[in-house]
Amino acid sequence: MLYSEKVNLSCQIWFLFFDAEDQGRDNAYGIDEWNWCEGSQRFGLDIKNFYESDKENFDCMILLDMVGGENLKFINEQYSTSSLLDELFAIGRQLGYTNQFPSNPESASIIDDHRAFLSEGIPSADLIINFWNNLGWAYHHTTQDDVSHISNSSLEITGKTIEQFIYNNYFDDPDNLYRGNYPWSQDVNLPNIEVIIIVTVLVSILGIAIIMHYTTKKISEKENDLLNN
Repeated sequence: MLYSEKVNLSCQIWFLFFDAEDQGRDNAYGIDEWNWCEGSQRFGLDIKNFYESDKENFDCMILLDMVGGENLKFINEQYSTSSLLDELFAIGRQLGYTNQFPSNPESASIIDDHRAFLSEGIPSADLIINFWNNLGWAYHHTTQDDVSHISNSSLEITGKTIEQFIYNNYFDDPDNLYRGNYPWSQDVNLPNIEVIIIVTVLVSILGIAIIMHYTTKKISEKENDLLNN
């Protein structure tokens, strides 16, 4: 689809395939002395070898990670540049994929291949699902994670959303009602659920402490009144 339109696009599009992403040591899982996202980190270190930095710039990086499984529902990945990820969600919903791009998505921070590009100052977004406690996707890191559970519909939804994103930002079409938000400079992320829980607990403890202090003070005042009388 993109090749047929390449003469009308105002950008280059690179497809990058990284290896050694998921071998990092995590308790009983992983390989000793390996880190996460080794391939993309190496590319980030060598990135200046692949383009002329005095003439060219990277506008953005979109990571397609776990986009083809059944029961597709993307999360609000918190390391991602929020304005870029928000635009992808808006396009997906505009195309009618409201279940896959929910208006109130779950939020989480995922160590993934986009972080190497964020370190280079490149706006980046990670399209990924909840893979850790998702009853609709029970195959992660199992031998059942194979092509039999890949959904043509999920791949089509992801592909059409990215295709529309490219047309919105890099294709001059007067009939296109939606325009992109380049250069995606805004990055406002939500706190992780762990932070929300900690803050909630601390506020609750503070509230209890205030109530206890107030109650204790009232009791002391009553005791003093009794003694005085």
